[in-house]
Amino acid sequence: MERLKWNKITSEERIPKNNSKQDLSGLRSEIESDYHRIIRSASFRRLQDKTQVFPLDKSDFVRTRLTHSLEVAAIAKLIGKQVCTKIKANHLEAEEDLPDPLNVIEVLNCSCLLHDIGNPPFGHFGETAIRDWFIQNLEKLTLNNKILKEYLTPQQYGDLINYEGNAQALRIVSKLHRLVGNNGMHLTSSVMDTIIKYPTSSLVKMKEDELPKKERSLLRKKIGYFQSEERIFNEIKENTGCYDCRNPLAFILEAADDLAYTFADLEDGFNKSLYSYEDLLKVIVDSGDVKGSESLEKAYCDGKKLVAEKEKGFDPYKHAVFSWLTLKQLYCISQASDAFIYHYEEIMQGTFTKELLAVCTQAKLIDGLKRFSFDRIYNVSPILKLELMGNEILTFLLNRFMNALIVYETDSITEIQSKYIDLLSRNYLDNYHRSVKGVTDEGERLYHRLLLGCDFIAGMTDSYAKSLYQELKGI
Repeated sequence: MERLKWNKITSEERIPKNNSKQDLSGLRSEIESDYHRIIRSASFRRLQDKTQVFPLDKSDFVRTRLTHSLEVAAIAKLIGKQVCTKIKANHLEAEEDLPDPLNVIEVLNCSCLLHDIGNPPFGHFGETAIRDWFIQNLEKLTLNNKILKEYLTPQQYGDLINYEGNAQALRIVSKLHRLVGNNGMHLTSSVMDTIIKYPTSSLVKMKEDELPKKERSLLRKKIGYFQSEERIFNEIKENTGCYDCRNPLAFILEAADDLAYTFADLEDGFNKSLYSYEDLLKVIVDSGDVKGSESLEKAYCDGKKLVAEKEKGFDPYKHAVFSWLTLKQLYCISQASDAFIYHYEEIMQGTFTKELLAVCTQAKLIDGLKRFSFDRIYNVSPILKLELMGNEILTFLLNRFMNALIVYETDSITEIQSKYIDLLSRNYLDNYHRSVKGVTDEGERLYHRLLLGCDFIAGMTDSYAKSLYQELKGI
């Protein structure tokens, strides 16, 4: 594979190519145009009612997928700007091959706003619910007395049992969003490539899963596209030059995502009294971060001095925790950009396969904070109950809509099942009919009908999924 080039990494090519004869390059770049397309989309607006950690939380303080995505974009732009500056300062590229900082920042901004757009309701647990439904039903349910799995190719079957919000995001931006034409948001190749964190198919992913855990590649941990988007995936990679590897900017997006949720979830968790100042201090000490523990203790001492000057209810512990989280996150941002530069040649050769945060100086601390969050924030009774509630809701909806879609366009469909079809989004139904136009193979049509069900379920907000469940159950 040839060494990657920044002018291709930040490709402004659209798929299909933009045939407009109007030259607006003097007003805004193609990537800046992407930003306007994204923020005006219904899919982006729905993120305001999708879970980050706390499903259906009534507090205005707690993050949603929308506020999380905005925070990820802010962090990624900082890392991107630092990386561009350091590439130039360290003479890592010839003058004519240097990255354009504005393009890099704009690609990161757009892709970060999109990175969670394919996530179903109730967070990552929603993905699990969809995967579990397929695992339990594809070998049990039948169509014309034939098991569903027998209709599907190995890749189609793999797509469904390994269902991923990452792959769903590519469907949304390339097909499902409808404003003008049938090409989704019709975004630039660089933005679409950056959201493909896992440039692999379900076939490759399942083969990778057969290896011992230590030998598996990070890039094949999940699937990045469904068979239905394989053609556009290949065209994206052709335009960016990132064959069989991540777009370098995807490493920055991933680091920004991890830094955003790690520190934000700790903020939200402290606000909900899920852990104490002493608990956080212990994690920092156990990770060997001496300067970090000193910084937290200093922030607490500063907070105690401020008590007399502040309004009633000022909490020096909260002041210390929030101050420390803010400063440490900023430091980790600089360390992530240093890690990118340290591994620059591997990244540009397409051979780097690790997370930037896993190889930066703060790796041990970040890992400790993540483990702590899992134990004290994500894995507590209220969250588990809400996740199980989400599973009940999604399983019910999947049962009703998937059972109707399995027999859609066949003589077996009942009047009740037809009513479920009538509740589906017209956009999603139109995409299905375009996808199977001229297709006579029943397995291919079934595959697209099952993806149609995923489109409908994944497109729901938390509140809509809950209210639709209640309406259909007569609650």
